[in-house]
Amino acid sequence: MKRALRLGLAGVLLVALPAGRAAASKLFSLSLDDVARGRAEIVDLTHDLSESAPLFPGGVPFVLEPMSRITDGYYMNSFSTGEHTGTHVDAPAHFGKGLPTVDEIPAVRLVSLGILIDVRSKAAANSDYVLTLPDLNEWEKANGKIPPRALVVLNTGWHLRWGSPDRYLNKDEAGTMHFPGFSAEATGYLLKERDVNGLGTDTASIDPGRSTAYESHKVMLNGGRYQVENLDNLDILPARGFTIIVAPMKISRGSGAPARVLAIVPR
Repeated sequence: MKRALRLGLAGVLLVALPAGRAAASKLFSLSLDDVARGRAEIVDLTHDLSESAPLFPGGVPFVLEPMSRITDGYYMNSFSTGEHTGTHVDAPAHFGKGLPTVDEIPAVRLVSLGILIDVRSKAAANSDYVLTLPDLNEWEKANGKIPPRALVVLNTGWHLRWGSPDRYLNKDEAGTMHFPGFSAEATGYLLKERDVNGLGTDTASIDPGRSTAYESHKVMLNGGRYQVENLDNLDILPARGFTIIVAPMKISRGSGAPARVLAIVPR
């Protein structure tokens, strides 16, 4: 597992307090001075983009081609990949005509209060597990109301399968994939009632693997928000009280893009 990374930038980001209804309405600030002083750390939520990455059916693999080596005077490569390969962002345009492309996602929505919903035990017992509205209600009872402008991330434990594409996509004999996801009802609630910036997951889709209608995709993207798929290192994150920075490649007219995703996490 990749270790937490520290960045030497300047600035202050607001994040919600850790779990607990009594503290849910309060805020505290984390600056990168806190990182330098050991009070916070940067966690990289991004898988390496490589030729061996699991690929959603119909996707385009990553290919790295050498152009020059140090012996030529400098080292440089070219690469080709699909917009939705590796850790990546789906822009609204991915499922909605006339909706924002990845370069048009407002920068202010790419920095979010982090919310983590841990469903690893349920996903281990049922590969087709779907997060429901009652599950969300239970999470809020235990951890406080989900704030506006949050990125709600589902930790299914699937990021630990990344090194084994067959286990990650988990196809049956008929070719149907089996991995957890968000229900359309839960997605609609988060969009309309909690004004989230988007959703994230450590699987290949925010919809469960067996879905063929992509109901949660349609709800979130047609609602003008985005989603982040194939996240890593979610075991390091608390239930709340952290910030997520999503930095997709700014591809003009892109339906999505590979992204570097970082979390600022209090120690």
